[in-house]
Amino acid sequence: MDTTFLLIKPSAVAAGNVGGIISSLEDAGVRLAALAMKTLSREDAERFYDVHEGKEFYEPLLEYMTSGPTVGMLLEADEAVSKLRKTVGVTDPSEAEAGTIRALYGETVRQNAVHASDSTERMVYEARIYFGDLAEVLE
Repeated sequence: MDTTFLLIKPSAVAAGNVGGIISSLEDAGVRLAALAMKTLSREDAERFYDVHEGKEFYEPLLEYMTSGPTVGMLLEADEAVSKLRKTVGVTDPSEAEAGTIRALYGETVRQNAVHASDSTERMVYEARIYFGDLAEVLE
């Protein structure tokens, strides 16, 4: 069993889609291991999205991601990273496969409902930002 990280973005939380997203994950055979809700600080958002620093969309992304509550989850499944990314769908909701989380709940490329870690290494980094000491269990 592998672990991965998913973050439900502010627009999906505001739209009341948290329950539907969790149901989609459970229907896909992903087990919820930890869950927390918080509004990201500017510092945490900068760390979380450090890979995009310097890109034209970086500042608007930080503003959006600090605009309201998010829900972070540690999830477990066999081949968790790839399974979650398939369940989530591609970045652009208009191009996401029908039935994926982004196709169901995403609005735009930025407001695409969720962020899913793209590797085990990145999952550990992102989970530490979101969960702090709780993420120590990942080592």
